[in-house]
Amino acid sequence: MNRLSRPFVYLVTAVAVLSAAPSAAADDSRDLARAQRIRSEITARYAEAHGPNLAVTESSATGVVESFALLSADLMEERVVPADNGIYYAICPRTANCPYPARRFARPAADLLPRRLALELALRTFLETSATVVAVSLPTHLRFILFIVERGDLAREVDMPSLETALSGHPVRAPAGWVQRVVDQITRPRAFVGVGLVPTPNGRDSWMGVARWARYGGVAETLPERSGDEQSAGAIVQEMPPHKE
Repeated sequence: MNRLSRPFVYLVTAVAVLSAAPSAAADDSRDLARAQRIRSEITARYAEAHGPNLAVTESSATGVVESFALLSADLMEERVVPADNGIYYAICPRTANCPYPARRFARPAADLLPRRLALELALRTFLETSATVVAVSLPTHLRFILFIVERGDLAREVDMPSLETALSGHPVRAPAGWVQRVVDQITRPRAFVGVGLVPTPNGRDSWMGVARWARYGGVAETLPERSGDEQSAGAIVQEMPPHKE
């Protein structure tokens, strides 16, 4: 059987496995406690009155699966990302039932605010914990979509403290144009539609996903020269010196 034609119930199992990951599975219980604090603090901003009405409803360990098997949009390339030291978050519209919110509550994957929230979760997690990978489910209808990013990749592309500061303002306030471009540049190539669980040689499972979009410019895409407020945010894109941890 083609590995991309597994029954839908298998995908439902994959979703349930990530959502039900026990706290004890975390590599460091302190990291999981920090992730829960990050979840609470960011939810307080995104779910407040006149905000985007989004909440972070899950924060758990990714180690319940062995890895993430990530396929390119054309199915020609595959990348395997270890999941033994990561944090999983779920974004959900308030009052909705996730991971499959009703159409009237769901947000399209192209919606900027959920992806901005997912990126902020990743940045704070990498800055405040030892996690090496972050996976965030987006509040899409019918299809389960994860934003998956590795610490090393993100640190090479951006100055993480500066970008986290730039994203920490009120979420509904229109961001500077360069912020929106950076959010798109980072999140779009790393959004994956869930296919299901596939067995690994070690007897465990790997979560498989297919890229939601063809590569969106990627790190090779350059941004215009910045001035004024944009300069104050520090080095953001890859051409600038990366943050040294």
